[in-house]
Order: sequence, then structure tokens, then C-alpha cells
Amino acid sequence: MDHIEKAKQTLENCLNVKRSERLLILCDRGTIEIAQVFYEAAEKVCTSPLLMELPMGKFHGDEPPRIVAGVMIDSDVIVAPTTYSITYSNATRTALANGARVATMPGITMEMLEKGGLEANYRSMAKRIRKVGRMFSRSRNVHLTSENGTDLRMSILGREWITDDTGLCYKKGSITNLPAGEVFIAPKEASINGHLVIDGVFTGPIKGKIELIIKRGKVESLRGSVETRKLMARSSCVRTVCKLGIGMNPMSRIIGNILEDQKTLGTVNIGLGDNSSFGGNVVCEAHYDAMILKPTLVIDRKTLIEDGRFVLDV
Repeated sequence: MDHIEKAKQTLENCLNVKRSERLLILCDRGTIEIAQVFYEAAEKVCTSPLLMELPMGKFHGDEPPRIVAGVMIDSDVIVAPTTYSITYSNATRTALANGARVATMPGITMEMLEKGGLEANYRSMAKRIRKVGRMFSRSRNVHLTSENGTDLRMSILGREWITDDTGLCYKKGSITNLPAGEVFIAPKEASINGHLVIDGVFTGPIKGKIELIIKRGKVESLRGSVETRKLMARSSCVRTVCKLGIGMNPMSRIIGNILEDQKTLGTVNIGLGDNSSFGGNVVCEAHYDAMILKPTLVIDRKTLIEDGRFVLDV
């Protein structure tokens, strides 16, 4: 199957694009090749798709130009294969409030279009994601550890699991990442304490293991690269732990790309920065997810993941 046909299947199966709908494809100079693939696929699905190239963003959550935000408001479906995610931007929130269906694909590559998480049975995966959300809907305490030294505790009491990242984006005002496959929650920020070791992919040029000491939800100290220190120095909100994410996609692989890695079954990712769009109290200009490989995750004494293996029977 060629790239255009795979993109066409994604538009039809994941977004249920109709012939008369206004479909907007957003890209930047780093993703224009794959955006062109989606545009050619869109021409086979709807009558007048629109492709817009954005200026290269500076970070995840960076705002698109005002003129682009205006076009987003008037779109029925938005597909965003961009270098940096627009998921947590105000422009996306406004488009969703106006009824748009949005699929963000920050950092997607041609290889990911060919194989991996996009090949999952999304209907089957959606059932498992929602079941996990129901099972732990009244849970209180989370304990996350890893073989590399993570030992983090947090409370999720009163917070709601987000079970929409299923790859099935059919309802007005819905959003998904593609490849999809994650269930996540905004923990009570001040309850988060312990030692966090990021041993998988983080963001952009930042490489290598990063060790963070977390107190009351804030990064109090760190051991990592100069780039990591610069990132953390940007603002107080970027140093706030804001999310616990659980990978649920059995077809995703660890490839060094956060878009796919964080969906991989048996992984955990921890978010830093904004969580105001999914039930948290942190309003921030940016959001970053960080991978913890081979984690053990226990919620209210029930083990979901053990040494990187998803062991919960769902």
C-alpha cells in the first residue's frame, strides 16, 4: 500500500471525513512532504481540502499565526502533521469549541505512516482504553517506579481519566493524536513527590538520561544536559509535573519519536507544563512529554505495568 492510500485510509477510518466537509491540513517546512501526501489523499475524499504551511514553531503548544487560527475556526476537520504539537494551543481549543474534529501528528514521519501505531485495530484498542478509565475512575494513589531509579508518588483523587485518544475522532469538538493509543490523567499537582528518571525520548535535541527531584509537583533540582536546564529555566510552569500517561497501542514501537513511543503498550510518560485542557490547574505556554522505559505502575495497590509489561487483564 502506498503512502497516499494509507493517508486516505487514515482520513476515512480515523476522522470519517465526508465529501462536503472543509478539511484543513497544517504543516511547516519540516513536515511539508508528508502534508502533501495527506493533501493528495484528501483530494480523493473531499471536494476542497486546504493545505497551509505555518512558520516553524519554537515549542509544543506554540500558537499558529492569527490568520491560520481564523481558518481553523471555519474548518470541519483539521489534520496537523507539524514538527511541534498544536494540541495545547489556544487556536486548537477555539477550533474544538467551534465543533472541529482535530488530529494532531507532531513529528510524524513517512516510516510511521508505513508501519507501527497507525496499523492498530483502533476499535478494539478504544474498548481497552475506556475500560482502564472506568476501572480506575475512583482511584486515589499512584506509585511509579522503574529499573533506572524512578520512584514517584501522586494522588489522582477527584481527577478524570482522559480516554479520547483512541484514534476514532468522529464527534464534533473531538481531538486525537495519530498514531493514537494513550489513556492519561492530570494528577493533583501538589501531591506529586519523588525521583523521576527520564530514560526515553524527551523533546527536540535533548538526549540522554535526565534525573529530576520533584517536590509538591515542581522540579526542585535536576541532573541533565545544558539544553534540559535551559528548557526548565524558561518558566515556572514548564517545571510543573502535569500528566501521567499510559501507552495502550500494541502496534506502536519504541523508535525515539515521542509521538509513537508514548503510545507503546507497557510504557508510561510524564508530562510537564500545561494541563488546563484535560482537567488540571496548570496554564502554560508549553507542554512536554517524557518517556519512562520499563516502568512499574501501581494504582491503589493494583499493578497495571510491571517492568515494561502491561499485566492488567483488560
